[in-house]
Amino acid sequence: MSMNKIKAFVTAVEYGSLTKAAEKLDYTQPSISHMISSLEDDFGFSLLIRGKSGVIPTDNGLALLPAMQDLLKRSQLLKELVNEINGMEIGTIRIGAYTSVCVHWMPTVLSLFNTKYPKIHIQLYEGNSQEIKQWLESGKIDFGIGTTQINQNPHFIPLMQDRMLAILPKEHPLASLDSVPLKAFTTEPCIMPYEDSHHDVQFIFKKEKISPNIAYQIRGDEAIIAMVKNGLGISLLSELLIKEHLTELCARPIEGNYVRSLGILANAPIQSLSPSSKKFIPFLQEWVLSNY
Repeated sequence: MSMNKIKAFVTAVEYGSLTKAAEKLDYTQPSISHMISSLEDDFGFSLLIRGKSGVIPTDNGLALLPAMQDLLKRSQLLKELVNEINGMEIGTIRIGAYTSVCVHWMPTVLSLFNTKYPKIHIQLYEGNSQEIKQWLESGKIDFGIGTTQINQNPHFIPLMQDRMLAILPKEHPLASLDSVPLKAFTTEPCIMPYEDSHHDVQFIFKKEKISPNIAYQIRGDEAIIAMVKNGLGISLLSELLIKEHLTELCARPIEGNYVRSLGILANAPIQSLSPSSKKFIPFLQEWVLSNY
């Protein structure tokens, strides 16, 4: 069974396009199509439904997809273990991370890591809580960098505590307070993220049994911050997310001094990850410890 054929199919499903899969894998589109057709001949049934708008897996293709993703992951792990035995630091790491991490951490961390391990390739996916969870379950990423609530992920490695802060227009009456009471969110117009993008915000309100007075619900962090700057309401975001905007808005601790625990998310014990991942994780831990 050809791993290249399997990779062609998995990538086509991931991108929903033979053309995009070809670009990703550095093949021609006809070559990708031929590999998948050959795999279908090997299996004796169709794997893809091809249409003008792209491709989607058949029921049989969907049923086989998790096994194929796992096979590719194990194949990569085998290659890296062989390289490690031979003293070669070569591999690929697929990481899913929050926007705040991608913006404030990864440019510096990846640059430093690449200098030390130039032959380890990193694929970075920017996503929210729900996307990272789905990517972990599907095997699209090796591990995530995000947050988890109590007992939600048994393989969580904390990196830092990130304060949750009320953000307000600079001239807002609540800006004079040292700490903003959570009940203020029940009366003030609130600009809130969707639940799938910020579990940490929703966790606080659910724990305190508070229903915020939602004036606007937005998925993008930058849009929320821009709307607060323009006086359209108040919001609740993490300190890491807003650190570059503190001259343009007001940030205050909230009642209860809530924090989110930011760290490594994995679907298996860290010891079972690839040699490349096991090099990156302590590298990141050391960098966060030095900078935060």
